[in-house]
Amino acid sequence: MLALLHAAHGATKRELFERVAGYQGRPIDAALERQFERDKDDLRDQGFVITVFTPPAEHDNNQESRYRLLDAAIGTPEDLAFSDEERTLIDLALRVWRDGGLSEESQLATTKLRADPRFRTGLAQAVSPRQSAQDRAFHALKRATERGQVVQFGYLKPGEREAMQRTVEPWCVLLFRGRWMLHGFDVDRGAPRTFLMRRVVSDVVPRRPRVPFAVPDGAADAALAELERIWSEATARVRVLPGSDAEVRLARRRDTVVEGDEMTLHHADTNLLADELAGYGAEVVVLDPPELAALVRDRLTRIRDAHGEEG
Repeated sequence: MLALLHAAHGATKRELFERVAGYQGRPIDAALERQFERDKDDLRDQGFVITVFTPPAEHDNNQESRYRLLDAAIGTPEDLAFSDEERTLIDLALRVWRDGGLSEESQLATTKLRADPRFRTGLAQAVSPRQSAQDRAFHALKRATERGQVVQFGYLKPGEREAMQRTVEPWCVLLFRGRWMLHGFDVDRGAPRTFLMRRVVSDVVPRRPRVPFAVPDGAADAALAELERIWSEATARVRVLPGSDAEVRLARRRDTVVEGDEMTLHHADTNLLADELAGYGAEVVVLDPPELAALVRDRLTRIRDAHGEEG
């Protein structure tokens, strides 16, 4: 950690092997490489943020990738001060992360936060969110983003019968409108992609050997901005049954416009909206677009047929 801290422009792996006492004088072999990866993971587990970047002129040469410790990740507790309201919000966020599988990190952070006798737990207990990252891929993908590890997994797109294997450089994990997503670089398709975690249908497997990759600055903000753009532009018009559960719940969705028994809904994924609307059955009729109406009708038909077979 000290070697990275004192390297203003980062350090290559070879430079670290020459400077760090535990590496000096040892042959650069598979055993040393494995120790380097373990040490790097240990630092990340302790909360240090290590970034990897490759100079443009050495894009195809992984040996010139430089490891850098972000200055913003280092500080003293005396530099931090939170109000009671901020502490409550932080506690709520930690609960969400804990439910998502990051129990070790969130428990450590919660312990530190609650060490202050002024911290109020009552409100956090009362309004603790029930949100849970049930997607089994969450924990593995979150770890992969922290460790900068390329992963492979089976991904089942709507309307397809077989999952396709995807190889991804994981850049960040996102929570958008209650859905957990992975944003990263799809290696096989050669372009950034955002994956809905509920559509990951296999174990997440780290790719070996580990190959460093650079995460673009502001990747998470850019991905969320794109999702917000899609949300603002993609709309659907529906008619709801007055007094129904659908009327109450859909009216509460963000940005919904209500006009009598008709509503204009915003969304970021047509298939997800179709799943949601099909759950209301006859309480909702899709007026526009036709594609959404067809998707909802298909789902209701499958539900009807499934119940018919059971009978």
